Amino acid sequence: MATINVNAESLDPKELYGKGVRAYIMEDYEEAVTALSKASELLVAKYKNDMHSSLADVYLYYGKSLLSLTREQSDALGEGVPKDAPEEDSDDDEVSKEAQEPSSSTASIDPEASTETEKQPEPEEKNEEASDLQLAWEVSELAKKIFEREQDRKGVAETLVVLGEISLESGNFEDAITDTKKALDIQKELFRSDSRAIAETYYKLGVAYSTNSQIDEAIECFNTSLEYLRNRINALEEMKDISEDDQYELEEIKGLLPDIEEKIADMQESKREVCCCEKSVKTISDGKSQPSEGPVNKLEVRRLCKK
Repeated sequence: MATINVNAESLDPKELYGKGVRAYIMEDYEEAVTALSKASELLVAKYKNDMHSSLADVYLYYGKSLLSLTREQSDALGEGVPKDAPEEDSDDDEVSKEAQEPSSSTASIDPEASTETEKQPEPEEKNEEASDLQLAWEVSELAKKIFEREQDRKGVAETLVVLGEISLESGNFEDAITDTKKALDIQKELFRSDSRAIAETYYKLGVAYSTNSQIDEAIECFNTSLEYLRNRINALEEMKDISEDDQYELEEIKGLLPDIEEKIADMQESKREVCCCEKSVKTISDGKSQPSEGPVNKLEVRRLCKK
């Protein structure tokens, strides 16, 4: 993996921001955090205002970089959430592939990501990561407020997705679901029915639901994600003169479909097994002479099924 060398003595926030974004895209998250932290400090000092409009994109990528650095450093959580990849512009904008345009990036679908409840970190081992996540949440909240003030709905949606990821990583599943749903509401007003960005956000919402043991909702989100991806495939195949980049995207999306379909099938099978176990436990309980002590705990049923 190539690295980006950040000049710690640089006093040019624009240069630092550009290097921070490139480092983030190249997955050199430590350098990204260093550059974007310095860029934000310089801009706050310059304008004497931590809510200046120039800080929105810097905060957004600073939050993303802190989140990605936390995942990279955590073996327990690092593979539990999809990684980041470029987003698309709305119907009124052209697709931008320049690293300097931060609002063109959201997290992508990772079909291999686990959709089962993640093991929560031990507090004594995760103090630094918890601090990074807290800072990621704080700067992302600032970015969202600035985007809202500037009426940049695309920026608001992207930041809500990041906030949802931070909440999921922190174990705040309800907040993760709420923020991701808000992001979807905006994206569906901005993007077309073949939007890969919406497909990716539906996938993220499915991960949040499944981690919160809401299997039916998760399956529905994964199916909707598939629907948007298939729409995108149709749109690409209908192009008369397809570019090399579009051809690459077409093959990439086609490669995602079987894995997502298999994930849905596995979740449906797990749901059936849980239902069967619940019925078995109920039958055994009903057959006992002693009175029942209360309703069957679903988590206990899952543990029984896994034994």
